[in-house]
Amino acid sequence: MKRMTLNPVVTGGLLAMILLTCFSPLSAQQRVWVMLSDKGDLGPVTQWLSPAALRNRANQGLGLDLRDAPVSQTYLRELAASGAVVQYPSRWLNAVSVEASPEAIEEIRSLPFVKGIRPVALLRSLQSPLTLDCDTVGYLGTAQRQLGMLGLDQLHVAGFTGKGVRIAVFDNGYRRVDSLAGMAHLFEENRILHTWDFVDNEEAVFDSCVHCKHGTYVFSILAARQPGGLNGGAPDADYLLFRTEDDYGETHQEESNWIAAAERADSLGAQIFTTSLGYKDFDAGEGDYEHGDLDGNTALITIAADIAASRGILVVNSAGNNGNNGINAPADGDSVLAVGAVNECEEIAPFSSRGPSGDGRIKPDVVAMGQMAYYYDTDGSIRKGNGTSFSCPLMTSLAACLWQKHPALTAWELHQVLIQAGDRYETPDMVYGYGLPNAARVEQLLSGTELEPGKYAEFREGDLVVFPNPTKGYLRVAWLAPVSPANYTAELIDASGRRHMLQASGIGPKEWQLSIPLDLPAGLYVLSLSQSGAGNPAYVRKVVVE
Repeated sequence: MKRMTLNPVVTGGLLAMILLTCFSPLSAQQRVWVMLSDKGDLGPVTQWLSPAALRNRANQGLGLDLRDAPVSQTYLRELAASGAVVQYPSRWLNAVSVEASPEAIEEIRSLPFVKGIRPVALLRSLQSPLTLDCDTVGYLGTAQRQLGMLGLDQLHVAGFTGKGVRIAVFDNGYRRVDSLAGMAHLFEENRILHTWDFVDNEEAVFDSCVHCKHGTYVFSILAARQPGGLNGGAPDADYLLFRTEDDYGETHQEESNWIAAAERADSLGAQIFTTSLGYKDFDAGEGDYEHGDLDGNTALITIAADIAASRGILVVNSAGNNGNNGINAPADGDSVLAVGAVNECEEIAPFSSRGPSGDGRIKPDVVAMGQMAYYYDTDGSIRKGNGTSFSCPLMTSLAACLWQKHPALTAWELHQVLIQAGDRYETPDMVYGYGLPNAARVEQLLSGTELEPGKYAEFREGDLVVFPNPTKGYLRVAWLAPVSPANYTAELIDASGRRHMLQASGIGPKEWQLSIPLDLPAGLYVLSLSQSGAGNPAYVRKVVVE
């Protein structure tokens, strides 16, 4: 059981809201993930995703694969027959969260299609009380500052307000959003396309528990539009609203809720996921994730978030409010854009989670204003609060407005250009990541300025950069001289001479991401890049696959 207490800050005040999480003892029934060995019988491909989702994939040159296929109905029936209560199946993880007795779980473990059992853990969102005293820039002390810091104000003036971009929001409920004057345009213009409460299993998300306000705060930073009041960063985007966080009751189910919501959002054609929640601590008796576990490949929610990114979705997540105690999942994902928080003077907020990830990667990726950020409360008043929960929707807004302006970008290209546009891109660290991006800098990069290979100098050979090396699941290839990457094919050649084709997805006009087949054994390979129609490879590099 969990309860969150919110103590919001009235505009001009110095106290911040704090989310406190309390837990109850485990019951006799346990909630676990049942990991499945295969997909069993598959239904028609056309039923896997909606037309909007298929268009999103096609626009980015992405096809369907087995992760898009639903969990076997036969397996679901057998799990139910064992006495388990099936909660949410996950097609991406090929797993099912169930509630069952310890005896039933042991019976399930022995089923021939079951690969393993994992405990279901909880999600939580935290805030920290802080003060601020600085005076250096324009718009200081106004809600305009959080937009201007990213250049969102200039994008809005130019007419780019997120229109046509579909954003999925995951939070604890959106209490009274349908009653706020600053959010009325969303209903008048039918910009909320879908809602679902995965906690109470119903469509309504605006009348959740009286404490379910966090989602309202976050959503107002994204979508509010009121002259003389608060203006959000992407007020004309289309939204899918999901309640995945349970403030009152069971907390074990929250991870399952997020994954189920993410898969539904993908099927409905979401282009961006924005989540102001973090995942680190398990309930009593199940064990916590240690820092080393936040390696991008351990937490199920992180695995699901990275899979979402591979489906052509930009996944934006709060880095966490743990300060020096580290980031939360799924911010540790290598394909997740983790957002830290700064104050209105662009100084890091003390609560903002520091990196690195469990495997040593730079985190957070970027930062935005999250200290004393402005939002709408459920009574329509403008308040201020602290947390990466608030910097996350601002970064999401920047991405949405840029995607409206540059619809030909893929999600991964957008992810990369936001990082490259950071003001600390040449000298990243574990506090600010790559720093604060700005719309003007993004435009500069997209207009064709040269690739910035500084931080990859160790991988440079002639006119080519191939990194990371050694690698696990992907390679990035950057040309430092004018070429057309689209005219190249990529292969890894093993010691026996066998060739393994690599799937390429564009990052920018001079950079690729290459996906390494999941079943490729670890070892030494030769990366061969061949120009179409040419007899010999143009570039050859040794690559170690771990």
